[in-house]
Parts: sequence; C-alpha cells; structure tokens
Amino acid sequence: MDIGKLFRDAWGLFVKDIGPLTVGMLIASIVPAVAAVVIAAAGLATSISGLQVDAQGAVTGVESVNVALLVIAFVLIIVVTLFLSVPLYVGILMGVFRRVREGREMAYGDAFSGFSVFGKVVWAAVLLGLIITAICVVPTAVIVGGAVAGSAVIAGLGAVVLLAAVVPCVYLGIAWVYVFPVIVDRGLGVTEAMGESRRLVHGSGWWWTFLVLFLLQLVVGAVSFVLGLIPFIGAVATIVLYPFVLTYVVAMYFQARSEGQLIDAVLGWPRQAPAGPPAYSAPAAPYSTVPLPPVPPYGAPPATPPPAVEQGEAYTPAPPPQTAPAHPADEAQGTEQPAAQTAVTQPAAPEAPAQPATPEAPPAPEPPASTLGT
Repeated sequence: MDIGKLFRDAWGLFVKDIGPLTVGMLIASIVPAVAAVVIAAAGLATSISGLQVDAQGAVTGVESVNVALLVIAFVLIIVVTLFLSVPLYVGILMGVFRRVREGREMAYGDAFSGFSVFGKVVWAAVLLGLIITAICVVPTAVIVGGAVAGSAVIAGLGAVVLLAAVVPCVYLGIAWVYVFPVIVDRGLGVTEAMGESRRLVHGSGWWWTFLVLFLLQLVVGAVSFVLGLIPFIGAVATIVLYPFVLTYVVAMYFQARSEGQLIDAVLGWPRQAPAGPPAYSAPAAPYSTVPLPPVPPYGAPPATPPPAVEQGEAYTPAPPPQTAPAHPADEAQGTEQPAAQTAVTQPAAPEAPAQPATPEAPPAPEPPASTLGT
C-alpha cells in the first residue's frame, strides 16, 4: 500500500464533504449517548425508589433495591447503543462510498441511510463482538476461578492464557477491518463479507495493513492529545477526527481492491505517469501494400543496370529476382517483404523485312571455235 497516498486520499475525501461528515458524526455520537442516559436514569430511578435517607443521614430501604431492574437497564443501554450507533456510522460510510462510486455529493441526511441495511450491519457487529469476547472469556474465567479458589498458580495460568489470547484478537481485528465496507459496497452477507475482508487484507499483506492502521492510530492519538489541551473546545473538536478515520479506511479499501484511480478521478488528482521511458513497439501493419525497395546488405556494391540490347541481337531474359533482406521494422514484426523486380523485360527486336529475290542473269554465249589451222 502507498501510505502517502492513503493519507492524501483520506484528507481529500474528508475535506470534500467536511460539513455532512461532521454533522453525521455528531448525530452518530450524540443520539445513542442521549438514549443511553435516558434509559440509565429511568432504570436507576425505578430500582432505588425504596431508598430513604433519614435526618441523621442514614440510608434505609437498601433491601428494597430492585437489582433485576438495574440489570435490565444495563442490557437495554448496550442494545440501544448498538442499534443506533452502528447504523448511523454505516450511513456515513455509505455517503463516502457514494461520493467515490457515483461522484455524488454527500448529503446531511446520509447518516440515516445505514438503517436500510440495519439487519446486516447489526448482526455483523454482534457476531464480531461475540467472537472476540469468546476468545477472552475463557482465560478471564480461569483468572477469576483461581482468585476465588485462592490458587495463585491457576490465576497465573489464566493470565498467561489471556496474554496469549491477545494474538488471535489482534489478528482477527485486522483481518476483518473491511467487513462493513464490503457490506456497503458489494451488498454481501455477514459471513461472506468476513471472508472477503480477510482475502483483501491478505492480498495487500496482513503486516502492511497492520502498519497503516498503526500509523493512523498514532496520528489520531497525537492530534487528540493536542486538542485535548484546549478545555471543552478540544473535546468537541476531537469528534471531527472520526470522519477522517472512516475516509482513511475507505481509501485503504479501494487500494486493496486496486481501484485507487476512482478516488483520483473524484478528487481531481493527476494520474501517475508510468515509470521509465515507453517501450518501442513496431506498427501493427504496414501503412501501404506497395512492396518496399530492396535494401542491399551493408558493403555490397551498387547494382548495375542490365546491358542494352542491340537491334537484331537475341535477348536473354534476366535471372529471377532474389529475395531481398527484410527491412528492420519488418524484422521487428516477424514479416519479410519481397524484393522488387530489378530486371526490366526488354521488348523483342523487330525482324528485318524480307528482301525480294534477284533474277538470275542468262548464261554468257560460248566463243566460236577457232578456224586456225583450217
């Protein structure tokens, strides 16, 4: 994961919808708290209605305290807080996902949209809590049993087991960090979302995920400490940090899915150029079907034109052309261009017209016989 990009994307998403995010987080924090205070006050007032304080300040009627009502009030506080806080937090998460997936501006009422997946998110919170609690309950019971029995050995063994139980708790807490984002983004069931979250974490690297979450806790803790030095204002300003935590987890989720470019497009970040010079690639096909002229090998003498053919001389056809070496660009494609025809076919010489036959001369007359000696 790119840690610098995580903080940059989380801050960009936070600033983009800072108003609805802050208001939504205030709603998700204040509404469950008010409901818990009302339930606690009603349960406490009902259970201790029999208590009385006399003039000397002595408390009477303790035996009339209804312990069952106190237990019921405590359970109701947990249930109501769970049923209100989880959907409200998931609603804020859904608003951030709509911003990234759809490019839609987050609305102030998006905090209540989490109630559309009420069953899934509440069951996910209950199941995750039960698993983590079950891992820690056994060693805790061993410690309590050892303390009751007065056995330091049993209590010490329980403490060792409890320390060892921290390891699976931390592992599962990191492996299931994307359960709610997967439910919101892909609409999967609780068990499928748990498996998908674990796959994404291991795909990015469990230790890398642990590191980026640890750095987030360091940053949030440092800012909270600084703001806590300011009376009252610091405590209210600390609430603003929680929307940043949500946007940070969203940025982690999209990096784990190799979809960080979606956040870049929403925030207008420039796309990162590929590292190194682009590799050369030959054209897929020649621009023309005309064959390329032959390229003689390096150092070869220039080609000489064929000798002229005189009239009446028999014409000897040129030898068939040889295949020329391929052009370097063609060799990159694995193709070979045929050599052009270098020999030019000469037209046949016209035949000389036939001469008319010459008539033979008559034979010469023989000389007369000599009369000498007659």
